[in-house]
Amino acid sequence: MRKLFLILTFSIVLWGVTLPQNSPYAGGVMVKEIHAATKPKAYFGKKELMVLKGDEKDQYYIVAGLSLYLKAHESYKVSLDQDQKKSSFDVTLQEKQYKKQYIKMKNKRKVTPQKQDYKRIKSESARSKAALALFTPQKFKNLEMIKPVDVEIKDDFGKRRYFNNKPRKPHSGVDMPAPTGTTIVAPLAGEVVEMGAFFFNGNVLFIDHGQGLVSMYCHMSAFDVKIGEYVKQRQKIGEVGATGRVTGPHLHWGVSLNGAMVDPRLFFKQ
Repeated sequence: MRKLFLILTFSIVLWGVTLPQNSPYAGGVMVKEIHAATKPKAYFGKKELMVLKGDEKDQYYIVAGLSLYLKAHESYKVSLDQDQKKSSFDVTLQEKQYKKQYIKMKNKRKVTPQKQDYKRIKSESARSKAALALFTPQKFKNLEMIKPVDVEIKDDFGKRRYFNNKPRKPHSGVDMPAPTGTTIVAPLAGEVVEMGAFFFNGNVLFIDHGQGLVSMYCHMSAFDVKIGEYVKQRQKIGEVGATGRVTGPHLHWGVSLNGAMVDPRLFFKQ
């Protein structure tokens, strides 16, 4: 089956909606142009994918998040359902090297939780997964994100992390160090769908932007919104803190696309 990659940047604008960078590697985003008489549905496994209308009559773009756990140089199938006709194409992932990160935690319970913590952790994990798995109608007018905190973003997305020399999951977001109380704004319009005080993530908030795009904000000190509230881009949603598993005040910002955590910086204007 023919394999095709279309490299796109933010110079491409579809009906006012800008596209993220095409970055076909684990932790990246695939952007693929197709032509169909009507808008198709696209799936990566069982996950429905974002499909955006192009400027031409029969032009569409599939935008898919690629999990950090996918393997380089392997092919993965994207399935299409167009007018009840099924087809597919393959995506072969490129190599992407991520660094290792060693973190020393004074609170050992945040590295190796106690027995009584696991019921809470399991419940919070289920809530997070449910929020990140949402696929709802599009809520954004423009897919171009802004930084939620006006500080430099650390280059730590995807790092293989070790807490007190114990291997843990890859870092699935970016960290934005800032003093407690620093304003956090919504990087894109959406609906607040989940929030609470979690064991690892501290005070955490989830925003659903539609079409499988969900963002999360961890370690906050305060919330300025509530569940069910629709927020506009640049609207204040809360403040930076040091809650949960942290070594200091910062915002952990994560972006999920079709259930895969991807590098938020791919949605910035280039």
